[in-house]
Amino acid sequence: MPFLKKRTNSHLEIYLEKSDKSLGDVHIENNGIKLVYSSELLLEEYIIIHDIINRLRKGNDVTVDDSKSFLGYLSNGESVYIVKNWELWIEYLQSSMKNCL
Repeated sequence: MPFLKKRTNSHLEIYLEKSDKSLGDVHIENNGIKLVYSSELLLEEYIIIHDIINRLRKGNDVTVDDSKSFLGYLSNGESVYIVKNWELWIEYLQSSMKNCL
């Protein structure tokens, strides 16, 4: 599970509970919240980032700009981002892993 380390009033770092590995940063700005994270995370770590975004969105009328969070492609060639096409991508990855067994 992730946890947040407060660095300043407007900056938090996302860490894994059982490691000292930083997954990214949360920056609280006047016009919103900005999440910055590595493009070289493990799938499980991307899932954590996606979950954090969903928790921040829950119950709030917010717009998420994930245009700089490209993760890959679906089998039909459509692009996948941390929010856009996320569920379809997870399903695609799971079905691909089943085919590898």
